[in-house]
Amino acid sequence: MSGEPPRPSPYGVPGEPPLRHRFRPPPGGRGDIREKGWIPLRWFLLWWFLLLVADVLFYVVLTPIWIGLRLAAWAAELRSRASRRR
Repeated sequence: MSGEPPRPSPYGVPGEPPLRHRFRPPPGGRGDIREKGWIPLRWFLLWWFLLLVADVLFYVVLTPIWIGLRLAAWAAELRSRASRRR
């Protein structure tokens, strides 16, 4: 058409030719998830334990505090409106 070379793909490293396949690792790169292997059991258990602690902290501790603060703000607003009427 205009005789210009095609624009390089943005997925290559600057100064190097673009990758042939965007979603594959570069030649010589290690990108296969199967190379990583299984996660150790201790890390798996730690993850679930921390997730459980975070759930309990949020739903059992922080949510009632938040609801209590909202109720206090609501009561203060009603009290303020009632005092303006008088």
